[in-house]
Amino acid sequence: MEARAQALHEHFLTTPTEAIQNNPWAVVNAIETYASTNHMMIFKGGKLIAARDRVSAMQPAPKKFVEFGTFVGCSAIAWGAILRDLHGDNLAGCNVYTFELDPKMAVIARDMIKIAGLEGIVHVLEGPGSESLRKLHREGKLVEKVDVAFFDHWEEYYLPDLQLLEELDLLKVGSKMVADNTDFPGAPKYLEYVKAGGSEKVRYESESIKTEAQHGPSIVEISDVVRVA
Repeated sequence: MEARAQALHEHFLTTPTEAIQNNPWAVVNAIETYASTNHMMIFKGGKLIAARDRVSAMQPAPKKFVEFGTFVGCSAIAWGAILRDLHGDNLAGCNVYTFELDPKMAVIARDMIKIAGLEGIVHVLEGPGSESLRKLHREGKLVEKVDVAFFDHWEEYYLPDLQLLEELDLLKVGSKMVADNTDFPGAPKYLEYVKAGGSEKVRYESESIKTEAQHGPSIVEISDVVRVA
């Protein structure tokens, strides 16, 4: 995975990018095209479209995203592109905080985010997602709560990180959780939790959205916060 990510990085550093410079969706499409032809697993295609449509329909429009698992930055750029689409030039208070454990991946993601022209609102934090989330909380950067949380890191951490969002009181009614790979390789504990409605503190309504992928159906799990005690 790392070798393919490094190859993608080299490709974009050595290929003229004027046509996609400062155009987030063009960068997302270019990464998707490269990933599809080089067998890279990223959040793309039908799953990204399904998530984009539901996030874009949120009222009020979302401003704060947290993402667990940056990889090469494709989904983080997509969230930033959605913020631009929704808010235009009025991006005050709009931020995407994306968490990446691997410093090499963080470098790649930052370069891709810079090509997209989103370095002002998309921020890569290195280290475990739980530590980065706690740091943002301590610094008061999530006072307005989290509008959208995206889980695309190690599946065994989906549920603990969701519960950390609850513990830190960072969710509100209307917050939306988006989780990739709940069907394969699978996140059974997370899926069981949101499907059962969550906890007494935070209640969810969850939907498994089936999309068409290159190798057959693929599911993205989208869960809405419907009550916070």
